[in-house]
Amino acid sequence: MSVKENENKKKKRIWLRITIILLSVVLFACSVLGVLQLGSWYTEKYWKHWRPTYEKVDITPLLSKTELTEEDYETLYRQTGLTKLGVDGLFAANRQRKMLDMQEVLFAEHQITADHFAPFTYIEEIETEMPLAVLEDGDILVSATTRVSWWRYGHAAIVINGKSGQILESLSPGVNSAVSYANTFADLANFLVLRPKMDAEVRIAAAQYAKENLQDIPYQMTTGIFTKKYNPEGLKTSQCAHLVWYTYKTQGYDLDSNGGLIVKPQDIALSEHVEVVQAFGFDLDTLWS
Repeated sequence: MSVKENENKKKKRIWLRITIILLSVVLFACSVLGVLQLGSWYTEKYWKHWRPTYEKVDITPLLSKTELTEEDYETLYRQTGLTKLGVDGLFAANRQRKMLDMQEVLFAEHQITADHFAPFTYIEEIETEMPLAVLEDGDILVSATTRVSWWRYGHAAIVINGKSGQILESLSPGVNSAVSYANTFADLANFLVLRPKMDAEVRIAAAQYAKENLQDIPYQMTTGIFTKKYNPEGLKTSQCAHLVWYTYKTQGYDLDSNGGLIVKPQDIALSEHVEVVQAFGFDLDTLWS
């Protein structure tokens, strides 16, 4: 066999190896994409929106009472999703009849749609809006409706102005943190309004800090892994739950219930430092457990 023939054989073997490697990479990529797509279809098909299966009752007599009993508060929670905090907030604002609208939306059977807003990323929405509780500066909104394929991550935001309903949120890759409005949560298939268990002055200070220092922060899902989870010198990147966590960390409170590198919305919902004001689309007994 001549030298030239040997060289040709070597070249053929090299190109064969390259071809096999390229095909393997393509097949692997297609497999990953296929699994992600199957996860998206499966999750969309089998995910169920929670609504009460118990009896809907007339709550009108309770709305005119000047003093509510613990039994009254329990009834209103089961019928509207408002805890004592949420009920008292509406009574104080003289907007207690808003609970009738909340009751209607809570008990209704909703049409759920999955809105696709990024690769393999969806958010479940309903065809109407659930009226929100009276919000205060520093309140937190979380939802489990945001998912990547089958992985249900959720979303979180902090209220920076309760009167106007302004929130600060870190929305998605390629979008810097920005001011939005709480009613963007109102048409989600589930959400919780949370209030940190601390003095109003602390919550107001947290909201003010977020408003003044945490706008226009680049989104990065891996914040806390490849970058510092908490940097007292200032935040360089963040994501939705991390932004909320960081805000309260600057005030001396750690809302990450499991202390992991990445803060998730569920970690905040399970924190011992927060309490529920309003629940919608979550089982009222288990919430986001």
